[in-house]
Amino acid sequence: AGIYGVDESIHTLEDLFDTKINYYVKVNFTSLVDIVDALGGVTVNSKYSFVSQDGYSYKKGENVLDGKKALSFARERKSFKEGDRVRGENQQLVLTALINKAMSPKIITNYVDILKALKGKFVTNISDDEITKLIKMQLEDGSSWSIKSISVNGSDAMDYVYSYKKTKLYVMKPDEETVLNAKNNARSKAKDSKCHNSAKNNSKCHARANELNDEI
Repeated sequence: AGIYGVDESIHTLEDLFDTKINYYVKVNFTSLVDIVDALGGVTVNSKYSFVSQDGYSYKKGENVLDGKKALSFARERKSFKEGDRVRGENQQLVLTALINKAMSPKIITNYVDILKALKGKFVTNISDDEITKLIKMQLEDGSSWSIKSISVNGSDAMDYVYSYKKTKLYVMKPDEETVLNAKNNARSKAKDSKCHNSAKNNSKCHARANELNDEI
């Protein structure tokens, strides 16, 4: 779905996981490098020790990465037996590291200059006002973020695809059990989020909302 643009990608994921995706942020290789460097680098906790095709070495555990090293970490797949699966996991690790760094006190208190430096580096449907409100909320609240990643598995196969019908290509057939698990987790978090947002006006949600302060 990715070759048909952001909207089609979102609709495909919404259909697969029976959930609503409200916001997106799109970056390319160059902008990822620029964003990481603008934040002063990120710390990624790698599950493996490996050397990327670009020649960068990574150790198992914490790695402090600049933009180019973060990009190479996120792109690497040939170093792993389960190439694309591990690459997807590593991309999630980089995204988590970006969010944690962006929300850190040192960075967020200087958000105006950071946003100016990153202008034009990414595409998003989040408005400037919404970004500012989120940052101000974080400044007032100061809570750490708990980010949960869920992997959906599948089996290798060769099949015809919508974008190229002349011959069979490599595809991954989704494991329905892992898809169902992702759906259930998405529904659970959506319900928790609604409860959290309405907590001030709904005493039944108040206790659960307090728990969510350390989860969302």
